[in-house]
Amino acid sequence: MSEEKRIEIALITGAKYNRKFYKASDRILILPSEVESLIKDGVIRREDVPELDDDEDEQNVPLEEMKLPALKKYAKEHGIDLGEASKIKEVLAVILKAGEADAGGDPKVSNSTETITTDTV
Repeated sequence: MSEEKRIEIALITGAKYNRKFYKASDRILILPSEVESLIKDGVIRREDVPELDDDEDEQNVPLEEMKLPALKKYAKEHGIDLGEASKIKEVLAVILKAGEADAGGDPKVSNSTETITTDTV
C-alpha cells in the first residue's frame, strides 16, 4: 500500500491537527485527502493549496486540461502577466495568447486552442 504524499500548507486560523494545537499562520503537513475537510472547516484556503500533481506529470498535461492553480504556476514560471484574469478560462486565454506571441509557441499547447473563448453567458 503506497503512502499519500503530504503537502505543506499555512493555517488561516488556530486549529488542532493530529492531537497537536497550532496557531494561525503555522505551516503544517497534511494529506491531500484531508484538504476538502480542512477547507470546509475554515482552517485553510483553497487558493493556498499547492497543485497536487508531481512536476513530472504536469509537464505532460496540456494547458487546456490543467486546473487553475497549475495554470497560475505555469504563467508565473513563464513570466506571463495574467493581469485581471482570475477565472480558469480567462487565465488560459491569456496564457494561450502569450504562447501565440512566442516565436516557437509552446509544445504543451494542443491544436484544439481555437475553441477556447472567454465570453460569459
